[in-house]
Amino acid sequence: MRSRLPPIFVGLIMLSLLLVGVASASYPMFHHDQQRIGYVPGEGPQTNATLWVAETAEYADGSPAVHNGKVFVPTWPDMNFDETNPMGLVCYDAATGVELWTNELGGADVGSVSGVAIADGQVYLGGTDGRLYCVDEATGETLWASDRIDATGYFGLSSSPLVYEGTVYALSASDGVLHAFNPDGTVAWIFETGNGVLYFTSPAGYDGKIYCAGNRSQIFCIDPATQSAVWTFNQGGSVKSSPVIGEDGTVYFTTNSRCYALDGTTGTERWNSFVTGTAATPALANGYIYAGASDGLHCLDASTGEEKWHFPAKEVNVAPVVAGNLVYAATNEETGTLYAVDAGTGEPVWSYTLKAAGDGTFAAFFASSPAVSDGVLYIGAENNRFYAFGEGEVPGPVFTGWSGSVSLADGQTFTVTPFNNDSARYTINRTSALGVLDAAATKGGFNYTVLEREWGTFLYSIGGIAYNETSGDSWVYSVNGVPAEVGAADYSLADGDVITYWYGAWGSTPETADAVVTITVSIPAPPAPVPALWNGTVVLTKGETFQFVPSNNASASYTVNRTTDLGALDAAAVSGNFTFNTSDSWYASYGSFLLEDIAGIANEDWTQENARSWSIFINGAAAPAGFGANSLADGDRLAFYYCPSDPVTWAPLIDRAEYAVTIDVTVRDFSWEGTVSLADGQTFQVTPFNNASATYTVNRTSALGALDVAASTGGFDYTVQETAWGSFLYSIGDIAYNETSWDSWLYSVNGMPAEVGAADFSLTDGDVVTYWYGAWGSSPETARAVVNITVSIPKPGSGGGGEDDCGDSPSPWITVTLNPGTFTLAADNSKKTYDVNRQTALGALDAAGVGYTVDDTYYQDYGSLFIDSIKGRKNDGAKGWMYQVNGESPGVGANTYTVKDGDNVVFFWSESMSSTPATSPDVVSIKVVIPGSSGGSGSDSSGSGGSSSTGTASGSGQQDGSEPGPASFLLRLPAGATVELGEWGQTFSVDTTGPAAVGEEVIISGNTLTVNRSGLVLTIAARNINEKDGVASGLIESVTAAINPISREIEGMGAVAASLVLNLTGIPAADGRLDIAFNATPDATAERAFTLAAAEKNEEITALAYTVTVTRTNLENGEDIAGAVIRMTISPGWVEEHGGVGALRIARSSEDGTYRILDTRVAGTDESGNLIVEATSPGGLSVFGLLAVKAAPPARDTLATAVTSAVSDTPAAAETPAGASPSLSSPLIIAGVSAVLLIGAVYLVVKRRRQP
Repeated sequence: MRSRLPPIFVGLIMLSLLLVGVASASYPMFHHDQQRIGYVPGEGPQTNATLWVAETAEYADGSPAVHNGKVFVPTWPDMNFDETNPMGLVCYDAATGVELWTNELGGADVGSVSGVAIADGQVYLGGTDGRLYCVDEATGETLWASDRIDATGYFGLSSSPLVYEGTVYALSASDGVLHAFNPDGTVAWIFETGNGVLYFTSPAGYDGKIYCAGNRSQIFCIDPATQSAVWTFNQGGSVKSSPVIGEDGTVYFTTNSRCYALDGTTGTERWNSFVTGTAATPALANGYIYAGASDGLHCLDASTGEEKWHFPAKEVNVAPVVAGNLVYAATNEETGTLYAVDAGTGEPVWSYTLKAAGDGTFAAFFASSPAVSDGVLYIGAENNRFYAFGEGEVPGPVFTGWSGSVSLADGQTFTVTPFNNDSARYTINRTSALGVLDAAATKGGFNYTVLEREWGTFLYSIGGIAYNETSGDSWVYSVNGVPAEVGAADYSLADGDVITYWYGAWGSTPETADAVVTITVSIPAPPAPVPALWNGTVVLTKGETFQFVPSNNASASYTVNRTTDLGALDAAAVSGNFTFNTSDSWYASYGSFLLEDIAGIANEDWTQENARSWSIFINGAAAPAGFGANSLADGDRLAFYYCPSDPVTWAPLIDRAEYAVTIDVTVRDFSWEGTVSLADGQTFQVTPFNNASATYTVNRTSALGALDVAASTGGFDYTVQETAWGSFLYSIGDIAYNETSWDSWLYSVNGMPAEVGAADFSLTDGDVVTYWYGAWGSSPETARAVVNITVSIPKPGSGGGGEDDCGDSPSPWITVTLNPGTFTLAADNSKKTYDVNRQTALGALDAAGVGYTVDDTYYQDYGSLFIDSIKGRKNDGAKGWMYQVNGESPGVGANTYTVKDGDNVVFFWSESMSSTPATSPDVVSIKVVIPGSSGGSGSDSSGSGGSSSTGTASGSGQQDGSEPGPASFLLRLPAGATVELGEWGQTFSVDTTGPAAVGEEVIISGNTLTVNRSGLVLTIAARNINEKDGVASGLIESVTAAINPISREIEGMGAVAASLVLNLTGIPAADGRLDIAFNATPDATAERAFTLAAAEKNEEITALAYTVTVTRTNLENGEDIAGAVIRMTISPGWVEEHGGVGALRIARSSEDGTYRILDTRVAGTDESGNLIVEATSPGGLSVFGLLAVKAAPPARDTLATAVTSAVSDTPAAAETPAGASPSLSSPLIIAGVSAVLLIGAVYLVVKRRRQP
C-alpha cells in the first residue's frame, strides 16, 4: 500500500470547495444497489464543472464506489507497457481528491477492472489474477483473498461483487460459475451454470433470489436456500449486461442485438426490443430503461419495450446512471465524451470530451460506470485521470490553443461526420477554413467536433471546449485578421493565409480569449507531373485487417489494419497488378516497416549523393509515421514518391521524383463483396426484428434471398422492420435506417436502381446486386457502406425425376411431412376462407413453404380451388399452373386430391395444355411423407408388435409377462456429428461421406438435414447449410422429429394409440432419450392429480381410458422441451358410452406436483375409425391421461378436503373418482409413441431471437 501526491486540479477552484464536508449519500456498489438499477434519487451535476481531477498511475477502468466520504477506485494496466506503476484499489478523499492509500492487491502485476462493493467496513473487488479480494475500508489492508476463481485472460475476475443478505457473490466469466462466499472468505457454495459468460456481467439480488447470466446465453434465477435454479431463460445470443431487477420483479438485460424484459417469478419473456447492445448494464428509472448501445443511448418504455427516444453518439460501453432528471453516459472512442442527457426528452444538457492522447492510444471511457453521490459524479477514463464533476466554479479551458503551420493540397477533399448523427457525412474542400482546422487538429493532437441541427451544421467544439448553450460562447474565426462572414466549411483559403480560431462571445477578440488556435496555411503549387506507376482509387473498410508477411522474414506474419498506408498500397497492388516489398527490420524499434521497392524499383544506397528512395505523403504532407503506422481517413490522397532527399534536412524532394504511385482512399464503415449460389424454386423465411410473431416466406432467388445467403457467407447480419405500410430492409451489418436523416439501404441490379422491394425482385444467373447505405438519389461510389453480390443460379441437372417416376422435372426436391388435420387459407379473389385437408396435394404445396395464391371461382360448382399463382408467377390466359402426382395429372383440384406416403407431387408452369414438367421453365417438386405409414402396413392400428414401429426396446423387455418394455428413442445427431453453441445459437457439422450406422439414413435437402433411425425421423432445419469436402454445417433454426406410432389392444378398450408433437429448443447437450409407456391404470399420484385438475374446472371424472407416461433423460421441460402436443386415440363406442365428444379431456400430471386439464379437441379419425383426441401441453412431457368428465355437483366436503391436502402437501388416500371405468384396474400396457418435433410457437420465439 502506497500514498500518492495530491491530484491535478484543472482550472481555478474556489476556496469554498476545499471546505466541502464528508458526503452524506453513498454509492456502495456497481450500479448503486443490489438490484443494479443504476438510479440515484438526488440530483447529479448540472454542468461539466470539475470539482477535482486526479492523476492515476494506471487506468481507472473499474466502476468506483462512494462511502463514508471516500471514493474507492479499481485500477489496472494502462497502455504504457514499459513500466508498471502501483495499481489495484485506490482510495481518494471524496471532497478533495487527495489520495489516501493504494492497495496493490496480489502484487505489482495485479490490477482490477471489476466494480467495487462495500459492506460492513469491508471493500470487495475482483483482481486481474482471477481472485476475489476483501480490503479493510478504513486502513486499506487486505483482509483475505480467495483462490483463483476466474481464468479469463487479462481481465481476470471482472464481475462486480454483490453483497446480499450477508453473502458475497461473484460470477466467474471463464466458466460461468456463481461463487458464494461468507464475509470471512470461506466458500459458502457454488452454482455451475454450464458454460462461460462475457466479462463484466455481474449478479443481482432481489426478494431473496440471485439473478445472473450463465451458460453464455442464459439468465438464471437462483434460490440461495437450495442453491438451485428457480428458472432459467435462454434467448440464444450471448448475454452482455448484468441483469437489472425492477421493483415489481421484472428482470431486464441486453444481448448483442436486443434488450429483454422477463417476469421475475416465472422467467417468461414479457418483451424484447432491438438494441445493438454493449457490455453496458441498462439503468432503470421512472418507468423507463436507459440502454447503452453501439450507436449511443436508447430510452425504452419499461412496460412495453417501445422506444421513447434515441440519443445518437459513439459506442456507450459504460453502464449509464440516472440521477434526478439526467442520464449520464460515456463513450468508448478515441476521444471519449461524457454526456448528461435529459432523461425525459433525450436532449443533451452538457458534455465533457477528453483530450486526445496524441500517441495513437484512445482517451476513452471504457468500463468505469459513473458513481453519483451528493451531487458529484465520479468516473475514471483511459487517460490516467479520475474525474469528479460537481458544483463549483466552472474550470477554465483545459485546452489553451495551438499555433503552427500546415500544408494543404489544392483540389482535395475530406469528410466530416457530426458527433450527434453518425450516419451523416459531409464532403469538404481541403483548402477551406474547416479543412485547415482538420489538418491542424491531426498535427497538433487535439480534436474538434461539428453539430448537426435542422438549419445546418456548425463548429461545436475544439479541444473539448464546446459551444455553451447558456452563455452563447462559441468558436469564432478570422482570416488575416478579418472576421469571417461565412461558415468555416465554405471559406476558401489561399497560400500564406493566417486563420485564427478563438473561443468567446460574438464580438470578442483573440486577445481576450482563453483558447486560441492560429494556423498559417501553405498551399504549394502542384509539382510537375511525374511518371505514374499507378493512379487510382481503393476502397478500404473500417475494422478490417489482413495478414502481412515481410519480404525479409518469411516466418513472420503481422496483423495490419486495412485503413493504413500499408493496407491501401496492398489493395492498390492487387488492383494494379504490381508488387512491392517491405522489411520488418525497423518494426521492433519503431513499430513500422521499411518500404524497399514498388514494382521492382528499389531504394538506392542512402549514403550516396542524390540517392533515391520511396517517400510517403498523405494529403500533400509528409507522412507523420513510418510505413504501416499511418492511419487513413475517407477522402485522403496517399502518394508514394521515388525521389532524392535534401542533404541537410532529409526532406523528400518530391518535385524531383522520377516515379509516383497515387492512391485516392475511400473508407467505408462496412463492405462485403463476393459470389453466392442460389437454388431456383427454394424459399426461406424472414422475421421482422420488431414483430417476432410474423414470418414472411421469400423466394431464394430474390434480391433479399441473395442478401440472406451473402450475410451467412460473410458473417454479417441484416434485419427487416415491419411497419403499418409493409416491411423494409432496416439494417445490414448493424448499420440501420436513420429516422432523422432518412438514410437507408438502397439497392440496384446490374447498375440499375430497383423499383420494387428486395423480396420481390427476381434474379437471374449472373446478376450483380449492389446494396449501399445513403440518401435517396445517392450512389454506391459515395456510400460509406456497400455490399456487392454476384449471383449464380446453376441450371439443374437432367435427373430431376429419375427413379421416382414423376417426370423429368429439374427442380430440387422438397420433402414435406403431412400430419392429419386441416389448415385454413383465403381465396385471393373473394377473400373467403376455406379449411383444407393437410394430406392433399394443396396441403403439400402449402407445407413446402412456397408462396402461392388460390382462386375460388369454381368452388361452388366443383368444390375445387385452383392455383392462381406460385412464387409470384400468376396465371395468364391459357398459361398457368398445373400439377401431377407420380407422373399422372389428376382430374380434380389440388385441394381435394388426397396424397399418400411416398407420393411425388409436381407443380409446374404450363405455356399450353400440352406442357409437361420436363418442358416447363418453372417447377416445384415435392416428396410426401405421411407419419405412421411406414411400409404401407397401416401400423397405426394393426396391433402387430413385430415391426420397426416399436422403436428400440430397453430395460427389462417384458412386463406383466406379455407386453414389451417402454420404447426408447434417442434424440441425437449421427455418429461423428458435432453440435456447438455459438453467439447466435447451436451450430452442427456432419460428415455426409462416411458410412451410416446400421438402420440409419442421413439426407440433406436444401437447408434441411434429415436423419432416419430405427423408427425415428429427426429433422433439423438450418440457416443456409453449407457443404464442403463432404462436411455439411449450419446454424440450427428448428429441430423436428417423428417417432412412428405404436398401437396396442387393451382389454375392454380395443386398439388405442398415442403420438406426441414436441417443440425443442435445440439438440440436447448430451444424448436425449424418451421412454414412452402406456398404462391402463394410473398410479395414486397421477390419479389424485387428474381428480384435482378436473375439480379446478368444476368437473369430475366419470372414466379414465388409459395413461401415457413419458420419461425423459437429459431432456428438461422448459429448457430442452418448450412444449408438446399429445394425441391419444379412443374408439367411438367408448366415447358414446361416456358422454360423447364433449366429455373428452386430456389431463397432465407433472413430477413437480403441478397438474392441469389441457385444452382438448378432436383432431380427426385414424384408419381404424378411432377418434384422435389432441391437446397442447405448454409445460412439456410427463404423465397424460385420457378422461371422460361431467359437470361437478355443488362443492362437497370430501372434495374440499382433497384440495386442501394437495395444497398443504399432506399425503391423502387416493380415491377412485365416482363412475370410474373398470379399466382403471386393467393390466399395464407399454407402447412406443409417434412424436413429431415441430416448429411450435414457443420455439419460434427462440428461433427469432437468434436471428441478427
